[in-house]
Amino acid sequence: MQASHTVVHGEYQDLRGRRREDWLPNSLISGFAATFAMTVVILAAYWFARAVGDENGGRVAQWFSALHDNSLTHSTEDSVVFAIALNLVVGIVWALLYGYFGAPSMGGPGWLRGMVFAIAPWLLSIFVFFPIMDAGILGSDLGAGPLPVIGNFLLHMVYGAVLGSLYAVDLESWLDNTDVDLHANRNAENGAAAGLVIGAPIGLLIAWLVSPALDDLFGLPIIALLGTLIGAALGLLIGSFAGIERGLDRWQKRDGTSLP
Repeated sequence: MQASHTVVHGEYQDLRGRRREDWLPNSLISGFAATFAMTVVILAAYWFARAVGDENGGRVAQWFSALHDNSLTHSTEDSVVFAIALNLVVGIVWALLYGYFGAPSMGGPGWLRGMVFAIAPWLLSIFVFFPIMDAGILGSDLGAGPLPVIGNFLLHMVYGAVLGSLYAVDLESWLDNTDVDLHANRNAENGAAAGLVIGAPIGLLIAWLVSPALDDLFGLPIIALLGTLIGAALGLLIGSFAGIERGLDRWQKRDGTSLP
């Protein structure tokens, strides 16, 4: 399906019912960034709850204590690398659904579309994921009051805002509208998405392998998160340049011209 769009203040404005041509690489890149942002917020929230929580304190302090010390956090601590990998996969899958179904069918600015879309995975999380993980519907079995629902909602809003905002950006609006620039940009975007998908798990794997040597400096969650970010960044950079080179080579062979 061909995308029809206008550009307003550097943002890619999908016309309702139309899917942008670069929805796949854009969804992958935006989904990774959104999932990474959400993961950082999760770790920050965990440390905050650990700092202010007190099982012998007032009700709110007890809620925060239960929020960081429960069956969910215990299961995550036992398999941090797996949890981060699973979270990344799920986040990217939702991003693909957003790019294919969500964004073309919604109106408004990108950040708002992303946040509205994120309500779906939030509801699935509190009504399906929580019970599966023995946390009860709405996290009622965690003993943390309304905090699981509120915290989960805020996390998904962060995810949706980042996803929608990045997906709405139209990089082609900064080009000079020549065919060669457009062709190079699209190949760079495709290469960047492929490099990110390959680099992120490799970075996570390397982080897991080297974590025992760095355990005195950082905990495994930080090492795994940094490894994933570095791997994704290197993959994105290498894939982007490789995509440009491949695209320009194909362009020259097709047109029989050489670039200055």
